[in-house]
Amino acid sequence: MRLLVCLLVACCSSLVAQESRISIYVNPDIDTSNVHIGEVIRIWNSYLNSHPDSVYDNPWWLTSERSRYNKFDFLNTVYFTPSLYYFLRYYKPTIMSVTPSDSSYIIRTLFASQTNSGFSRPFCIIRIMAIKVDGSYRLCNILSFNTRSWPTEKIGSITYRFPPSHRFDPALAERMNAFIDTLTAIWHIKPFPTKFYLVDDLSQIMHLVGFDFYVGESENRGTGGLADIANRIVYGAGQNEWYPHEFVHLYINPLFPNAHHYFLEGYAALLGGSKGHPLPWHARRMQKYLADHPGLDLDSVLTFSHYDSETDPKYVFGGLLCKLALDEGGLPKLRQLFSFGTSDKDFYNAVETVFGVKQSKLNSFIRTKLAEYARE
Repeated sequence: MRLLVCLLVACCSSLVAQESRISIYVNPDIDTSNVHIGEVIRIWNSYLNSHPDSVYDNPWWLTSERSRYNKFDFLNTVYFTPSLYYFLRYYKPTIMSVTPSDSSYIIRTLFASQTNSGFSRPFCIIRIMAIKVDGSYRLCNILSFNTRSWPTEKIGSITYRFPPSHRFDPALAERMNAFIDTLTAIWHIKPFPTKFYLVDDLSQIMHLVGFDFYVGESENRGTGGLADIANRIVYGAGQNEWYPHEFVHLYINPLFPNAHHYFLEGYAALLGGSKGHPLPWHARRMQKYLADHPGLDLDSVLTFSHYDSETDPKYVFGGLLCKLALDEGGLPKLRQLFSFGTSDKDFYNAVETVFGVKQSKLNSFIRTKLAEYARE
């Protein structure tokens, strides 16, 4: 599952985009006369004004992280679309605190706007670190700091990080490694080093990477996970060492950047299940729901809403179509399904071209195929 937030058009429609220099408000109780704190604030201000939503060798960031990661700022890779810093045009930053930690500093910043009634509309509260290297401070992710006491286990290409309270299961880790070997053999690609962070709840993932608060956090609770594909990191919440769904995304999504997300999510569910259950389990639940609601029309399947905390329609319908492609033509047909584009129009065009089913016939097609799959 990939966690996203929309552009918040409704919230932002009354705000004026800020194309000029980003200004930071500093909480008055912060001792800006302290030379170290003053420099840290200056670095953070410079970074926010250096197009941080663009990928380039940003001079204000720690060199070792810039060289290690494709998108080195983790605050910008796990949640907001198109970018956390895109929203700087709507939400102004306030530095709430700058606190020392060993030879580093933790900067806590609120992004918020003011409503017409004068109240504050908070967008997120983030924490980022500034560390001194070769006499100068540079920004870095807080993830390493937050997990500094966590044990590490490496099995195959996967490096596991987990809280001290977690009991590592080497048998499940070996099973996960074998899955990677099988997946990469099927697609004729090589395994690459990945990191896998295990936590108890989705909210803890966001806290690890530096979010103390964010719009939508009340919905992101419980089990699940996400893949930071650019940096080859998987986060599992309430999961164990066996969590193939997000690893499918890690390996397959980069191969098909032009694929519709329904197909990519469906393929991950087909191979790796969802919420601890294999795809057939979800297919049977969805098939029963549709049987109980014969009047529901699936011709516009992308807009179908089935409010169920356990079974997501995109996993079921996307996974069903991926299975049909594999059954009818193996990987070549699945590759074809992945090749049409990312828009809704592209999705329906893909289904019509690959399966010969027009959008006006999708309702009967999906219901029939789903019933057959649920009986397997």
